[in-house]
Amino acid sequence: MEKIDWQLSTIVLLMLAGTGWGFLADCFRVLKKGRRNQVLDFFFWPVSLFFLAPVIFYANWGEIRLYVWLSLGVGVIIYRKLFRRAVMLLLQKE
Repeated sequence: MEKIDWQLSTIVLLMLAGTGWGFLADCFRVLKKGRRNQVLDFFFWPVSLFFLAPVIFYANWGEIRLYVWLSLGVGVIIYRKLFRRAVMLLLQKE
């Protein structure tokens, strides 16, 4: 039973990380308006790695498997469907 609990908590943690990754992508999208896109595109990936690597190492000792990508993707989809509109309204208030 412990193994199932561990697997479920890993998937939930990775889905939350995917939600955070979606938020990070929207933050960079707002920053890109009127600026050099290539530079911010370049910096998005190291910042993403800085954000995601500790989560992946904590969740499953750094093993990159299919369920890691699927969980992150589901987290991004959850963010886009539930939170993106409100976050973009808040970020674009200037």
